[in-house]
Amino acid sequence: MGPAEPRVWRAGWLARVAAAGTCLSFVTFVERPAGGTLADPQPGTLFFAVWTSLVAGWLCCRVGLWRLAADRDGVHIRRMWTVTFLPWSKIGRVELRRDGLLEFSGTTGFLLAGLFVPSWADRLMGRRRAGDRAAQLLTEMARSPDTRPQARAGRATTGSAFALRALPLAGALLAAAEWVNH
Repeated sequence: MGPAEPRVWRAGWLARVAAAGTCLSFVTFVERPAGGTLADPQPGTLFFAVWTSLVAGWLCCRVGLWRLAADRDGVHIRRMWTVTFLPWSKIGRVELRRDGLLEFSGTTGFLLAGLFVPSWADRLMGRRRAGDRAAQLLTEMARSPDTRPQARAGRATTGSAFALRALPLAGALLAAAEWVNH
C-alpha cells in the first residue's frame, strides 16, 4: 500500500540560493544598449530590455520554484503558465537526464520536469542522488497502483504556475537594473 499523502519534490535551498544569485547577477551585470532604458526609450532596444528581464524572471522561477506532486491520479508538474497534470496511465517510465531534468515518457511522447542535481554532479559531491531516487519511485508508481499515494493533491500541494511570480519578478528586475545602472 502506498503512502497516505501525496509525494512532493521541489527545489531545495541550494536551488533557491542559485536563483537569487542569478537575479543579483542579472541586476548587477546587465548592460542595456542605447535606447534600452526607461529614461531614453526606443522601441527595439526597450523590447530587448523587457524581454531579457522576462527571461531572467522565468529562469529564476524555473530553478528556484519547480515542484512535482504525485497523487493517486497522477503527477502535477508546475510549469510557466499552468500546472500540468499527467495521469498515471500516460506514464511509461521516468528517467533522470544528464542535465538534471526528469523525463516522463509514455503514450503522449515525453515531458520534462523538475531540476535535480544531475547524477554526475551528485557523484562528484558524494551526495544522495535524489533525482535518481525520484525517477525510480515515479516509475514504480506508474507501473504499480499499490505504490501510489492514496490521497488526491490539493492546490496547496501542487502549487500555482510560475507566471504568478515570474512576471512581477521580471518587472522588479527591469526596475532594479534601471536603478543600479543609471
